[in-house]
Amino acid sequence: MSGYSGHVEKRYKSSWTIIIEGERVGGKRKRITKSVKGTKKEAEKIMHQMITELNKGIYIETNNLTFEAFLEKWLEDYAKLKTTPKTFLRYEEIIKSRIIPDLGKLPMDKLKPMHLQQFYAKLLTGGRKDGKEGGLSPTTVMQHHRIIHKSLDTAVKWQIAARNVADAVEPPQKTKHEIVVLDETQVRKMLDAAQNTPYFGPILLAVTTGMRRGEILGLRWQDVEWNSNILQIRQTIQYTPGKGIFFKQPKTVGSYRPVKITSSIIEFLKKHKLEQAKIKLMLGPEIYEENGLVFCQDNGKPMHPDSISSWFPAFMERNWLPKIRFHDLRHTHATLLLKQGIHPKVVSERLGHAGISITMDIYSHLLPGMQEEAASKIDQVIFGEKIK
Repeated sequence: MSGYSGHVEKRYKSSWTIIIEGERVGGKRKRITKSVKGTKKEAEKIMHQMITELNKGIYIETNNLTFEAFLEKWLEDYAKLKTTPKTFLRYEEIIKSRIIPDLGKLPMDKLKPMHLQQFYAKLLTGGRKDGKEGGLSPTTVMQHHRIIHKSLDTAVKWQIAARNVADAVEPPQKTKHEIVVLDETQVRKMLDAAQNTPYFGPILLAVTTGMRRGEILGLRWQDVEWNSNILQIRQTIQYTPGKGIFFKQPKTVGSYRPVKITSSIIEFLKKHKLEQAKIKLMLGPEIYEENGLVFCQDNGKPMHPDSISSWFPAFMERNWLPKIRFHDLRHTHATLLLKQGIHPKVVSERLGHAGISITMDIYSHLLPGMQEEAASKIDQVIFGEKIK
């Protein structure tokens, strides 16, 4: 026999109060109330679900649930299962260092859009934790908003919140940073300077294929199709402090892709494989760790993905080249292709973007020049002369 019974009472238009009572214990009857919006039938459905959960001992009391308690549960029961280790660490850091200290004590049913708007304004004006003056960038504050919005979406699905209050907030617009890329002359100078460094191979592949850092350092010899001049992107390398260096699947379906390379890159890879085999033979199986990686440490172990990122800007500066990030070689690759008139769809496929719209959004700064060139070409086709 059920230990709980309940009924619904009308509060306002399309608003109901669920009242559930349990058996008397020590002269007192346990009572749980919950306000819901919708039809009476929808309210009764929620009530029956609550009674079932109460009888099974799995019901979570939400009336006095704080935003802090919810976020901790969301991290454990949702984010840890649905995101990559690196993304989870970022979520956890933002939630525990910034969101909980400012908003955590608020009950879930008292959290309002105004609270979020004030929180974002505070971050923008004085949200830094490193002791420096000023606030966080709009892009960083936008990350905070996305985490809050995603968590509150889950709260609605879990029937902890009636609506996502973050929908009513206007977050700061993400700032669009100007992409700095190399021109053809600078690329050649960079490759000449990198010849005798441990990172020549990754640099060469980054600028000629547009592959991501993790994709390059996760590339295996079995992913190289020698006869068709293709690299198959099947895994990527990542690092987190808690997990160390590990391999994972590419970030999206589009990231699994074949990347066509030139014969000169194939020749480089053949020479590199031969040199790697010599080192392996010299060190022997007791020292050399076989991972089948194209680019690895001399002992065969995976390269730390952050090592090349920290080394690269200083290398560029030493060689009187623009002090760009290693990731900017990916942008350089895309920019050089687009300037050569390669269709954005092809560029999007090489980069492994989820869609061409992402490619066009990132490289929209090239469009004015491309539009002018297109106008000039159509003028030549029709009238036989360049547009003035």
